[in-house]
Amino acid sequence: MKRFSPVTVFVFLAILFVVVAAVEISVGPMWLPLSRIIPDTRAYFLGSHSADAVVMGAIRLPRVVVALFVGAGLASTGAVLQAVFRNPMADPGVIGVSSGAALGAVFSMQLGAAAIGIWAVPMFAFVAGLITVFVIYALATVKGFTSIYALLLAGVAISALSGAGVDLLLALSPLQSLQQALFWLMGGLDGSTWTNAFIVGLFFVFGFLIYYIEAPTLDVLSLGDEQAHGVGVHVERKKRLLLTICAFVVGSCISVSGAIGFVGLIIPHSMRLILGPSHRMLLPASAIGGAILLIASDIVARTVMMPVEINIGIVTSALGVPFFLFLLRKQQRLSRHG
Repeated sequence: MKRFSPVTVFVFLAILFVVVAAVEISVGPMWLPLSRIIPDTRAYFLGSHSADAVVMGAIRLPRVVVALFVGAGLASTGAVLQAVFRNPMADPGVIGVSSGAALGAVFSMQLGAAAIGIWAVPMFAFVAGLITVFVIYALATVKGFTSIYALLLAGVAISALSGAGVDLLLALSPLQSLQQALFWLMGGLDGSTWTNAFIVGLFFVFGFLIYYIEAPTLDVLSLGDEQAHGVGVHVERKKRLLLTICAFVVGSCISVSGAIGFVGLIIPHSMRLILGPSHRMLLPASAIGGAILLIASDIVARTVMMPVEINIGIVTSALGVPFFLFLLRKQQRLSRHG
């Protein structure tokens, strides 16, 4: 595939992001012109209860910001996982990390942890995601080599186990909270608040800074452990650090948006084809691309059956499953000819 200059790619991504964000803010049961963004937002934060101010300041803008951070977090984490596992099919959802984080979040909800404070659900999701990612890594790695098929099988197994745990928790849930839990598990941005945006934004910025600092390490890890050892990289230590941060970021995303799959698979792989393997370019491009994909998917979820809103996880899965099968087929061909 033809590679484009980074400047061209980033300018295009910036323009596309502005377009989809503008559409997301404007379109809905109530049409809001873009010229009203600043006046209505200012009015909302100054205490106005007019319909336009509330819709803009309390519903549309926080939803866009949450979609930005969740999409960017999932996509950049996908790029990191693909480098760590040297596997273009690694993704927080495909390898089971999202399922583990979702189990932790649902468990915390059943305990009533959300009443403790805004950090309770993200921390439960983080711990569960962290345990999941290390279990999968241990199961898929033998003598320092991580098998693609072992990774996928371990991810499927852990996802099934996590799904069973979630089903058990749902079966024990009061009927009035069951529908809300099911909607959350399918992924959605409905009900996004500025508190959600603050939580996921803080976690994402912290995680992305570490990702970017470790970009040269990711470049070397993607070439193989032997090459990394040869240039003085402490491979296992770096992998543990990066996997911990991945669980940290994914856990925060899952806690505010529910389980949204395939963003971390589609975007990093596509950006790598366009920009090349350098993570100095790949990570920010993936973050912007992930934000664009999630905002665009939310537009579809909100409008395709309006006034009924479908779950955003359904939209991303409809895009991601064919992409995943294409990658799997491509990997089989490469294995057969390699």
